[in-house]
Amino acid sequence: MHMHSASSEHQHEEIGEIRYRRITAIWKGSLCLLFLVLCVLLLWIIVAGQTESVEKIYYPMAAILGMWMVGPFFFMFLNRSLQRSTVLLSWDQQHLHAGHRDLPWDQIRKIELTTPAQSKWQLSRSPMYAIYLKDGTRVHIHSDHLLGKKRLLHSLALLQQTLRGHQKLDRD
Repeated sequence: MHMHSASSEHQHEEIGEIRYRRITAIWKGSLCLLFLVLCVLLLWIIVAGQTESVEKIYYPMAAILGMWMVGPFFFMFLNRSLQRSTVLLSWDQQHLHAGHRDLPWDQIRKIELTTPAQSKWQLSRSPMYAIYLKDGTRVHIHSDHLLGKKRLLHSLALLQQTLRGHQKLDRD
């Protein structure tokens, strides 16, 4: 998490931002790529005919399951590695900047750390910031497994403290 005083992208004064480290996305993506290469190698062993009859059943199943479980993470980490900005969200005195949305502090009811609903197609769920708005809608900011638990909790506490400060100012 970095704090800096100005941003040319939004043309306003920044108070804070939550960033991920690009190197984290690169090394996690590299590990996924290595695993995918091993899955392809398993398939190649079958095609090359270097397997016993029992292995012809297990190797393709292992390769397909491995690709199914790790493939989406590879593309997620690749996308994060190639993005120009490593900022997940930022804020100033007036707004919380979540992706391409600017959310006024007076429209935010609460901020929590949560995980998406269980999916039978993706086994590992990435923690995300859930921003609850006063109109009943929510905005989700996915961390994509790029922030450690300590950084997630610290940044959540900082966001909640900032929100409480704005809510107190609105009441006064």
